[in-house]
Amino acid sequence: MQQCQVYVLIRRARQGSGLVTDLVPGQSGGGKGKGRLPEPVERVIHELLQKRFLTKQKRSLAAFHREVTQVCKAQKLRVPARNTVALRIASLDPRKVIRRREGQDAARDLQGVGGEPPAVTAPLEQVQIDHTVIDLIVVDDRDRQPIGRPYLTLAIDVFTRCVLGMVVTLEAPSAVSVGLCLVHVACDKRPWLEGLNVKMDWQMSGKPLLLYLDNAAEFKSEALRRGCEQHGIRLDYRPLGQPHYGGIVERIIGTAMQMIHDELPGTTFSNPDQRGDYDSENKAALTLRELERWLTLAVGTYHGSVHNGLLQPPAARWAEAVARVGVPAVVTRATSFLVDFLPILRRTLTRTGFVIDHIHYYADGHCCK
Repeated sequence: MQQCQVYVLIRRARQGSGLVTDLVPGQSGGGKGKGRLPEPVERVIHELLQKRFLTKQKRSLAAFHREVTQVCKAQKLRVPARNTVALRIASLDPRKVIRRREGQDAARDLQGVGGEPPAVTAPLEQVQIDHTVIDLIVVDDRDRQPIGRPYLTLAIDVFTRCVLGMVVTLEAPSAVSVGLCLVHVACDKRPWLEGLNVKMDWQMSGKPLLLYLDNAAEFKSEALRRGCEQHGIRLDYRPLGQPHYGGIVERIIGTAMQMIHDELPGTTFSNPDQRGDYDSENKAALTLRELERWLTLAVGTYHGSVHNGLLQPPAARWAEAVARVGVPAVVTRATSFLVDFLPILRRTLTRTGFVIDHIHYYADGHCCK
């Protein structure tokens, strides 16, 4: 058997319906990316896609395949393999899938200005970053007394939907929190995970090609602009009055907040009506570091769970992409990288030196004469 014939058989096996007869010479593959099925089976899949899969209930691939199996057995039809059903789902218009399963607002972030899906084909091609105040009151490390609600800065990879970095701080969003988040995105996370005493695999790291941001002041700072110029990172911003353009990162933040409402003591919920008479301060129990550790474990769970839009876990999507395009290079000098994104202070140099935070700095030979 010639080498080219072996490749033909491999392709038939991958694109077929999971049967040995897929390898029989003369069997048509049904077209690129599709295994040929009897017309009655195709009709069953098509009808169930419309009635059962493309609904707000958002059934998983496994649940949908079970329904297809039940109907086919009831009609005494050949049961299609799960990978064949997945191919039929993958051939659907992604905008239609998101619109039918998650709503019109969720579908908008798949569209560019011209109404076509943005051309994002690999990890790190586009990274979205956003902030939120966390719906939780944390306590101090010593007396475990309430000290307020922290802020979360989160970065997500658009192609794989993987969380690339996060920062939890009591400081309001600023150029500093953006810089810290970018360090978390670009650097190896293993030392950080060891510091949290968390044993998990979070290999999604690398320098973004483009940051897609809203129009907040910290995202238009001179520090961010100069840092991105230094490292060859492009900046792009959402159109004003079009919040759905950042829907990907906003949805993952919303998911994280819902998990906090459901699982953690001291939640403030999203509004006073939801909170009712729940005493958030009295129930507060987690320190900032403990919250950071919990969020890290939540990210690990998210990466391993099937994503409704991808129909596979984000971690699997990342692994497939890395196998195709190679492992992204990570930044090895974290401190130097961070310095490039820190805020810039400009002061006028006079005969008496200059002042920063009410402190005078002066050195002979370095001041104006």
